Amino acid sequence: MELLKEDLHWCLRRLPKDVVSLLKKKHSKLFLAGGFIRSCIANEKVNDIDLFSTDEVVAELCATILAGGKYDILKTDYAFTVYGKGRVSVQFIHKWSFAKPSDVLPSFDFTIARAMLWSDGKKWQSLCDERFYQDLASKRLTYCSPKRREEVGGSMLRILKFYQRGYRIPLDSLGAVIARIMTGVDFKKATSEEDWAFILSGLLREVDPAIDPNHSAHLPDATNIDKEDENK
Repeated sequence: MELLKEDLHWCLRRLPKDVVSLLKKKHSKLFLAGGFIRSCIANEKVNDIDLFSTDEVVAELCATILAGGKYDILKTDYAFTVYGKGRVSVQFIHKWSFAKPSDVLPSFDFTIARAMLWSDGKKWQSLCDERFYQDLASKRLTYCSPKRREEVGGSMLRILKFYQRGYRIPLDSLGAVIARIMTGVDFKKATSEEDWAFILSGLLREVDPAIDPNHSAHLPDATNIDKEDENK
C-alpha cells in the first residue's frame, strides 16, 4: 500500500526543509521511515527523524551534509545522529542498510512503524503496511517478527514505550515478542527463577539507547499519575 496523498504531503510539510532537500538530493539512496510518519499521522509529538540508506558510507556522508558545521554528530553502533539547539534530532541509521525501498518495511517490528517515503528523483513515493492505518487508528501493536540483526529485547522495550502512549498489544503479538527474547537466553546458565530474571534483565539492558532515549518505558503511566493527583 501507499500512504494517502494527504498524509504524504502532511509529513513532508512537517519535515525540516534541509531534510527534504537532502532526500531529494540523495534520491533512491535515502529513505525516511518509522516513527516520524506515525507521529505525524497520529498527531503525536515528534521525537526524532529516522533516515535509512543503501550503505553506511551514504549514511555518514548525509549526516555530514546535514550537520554542515552548525550541528554536532554523535556516532554509535546504531546511527549517526545530527543534533543541536533549535532542531529535532535526525538519525542516519547505519546498523541496517537497504538496497531498495521495498526492503525497508519488512525490517520493522510493528505494523504502526511500517510506513516510509522517499524521492525517486522525479516525485515523492511512499509505502506502508496493509495494516498500518487500521492498527494506528486502534492504537494496536501488531508484531511482525522481523528477520533482522538486533538486540532481542528491543521490541519489548518499544512495547513499554508505546504503552505510555495508550497503545495496547494482542496476546499473540506479546507472546511472539517474548519468544524473540527467549532466543537470546543460554538455557544452560538458568537454574532458578532468579537466574531467569537476571538474564532477561541483562538482555533488555543491552538494547541500544536510541530505542528509548528518554527512558519513557521505565516511567509510571502518566494517565494513572494524573488520576492520582485528582484524587488527592
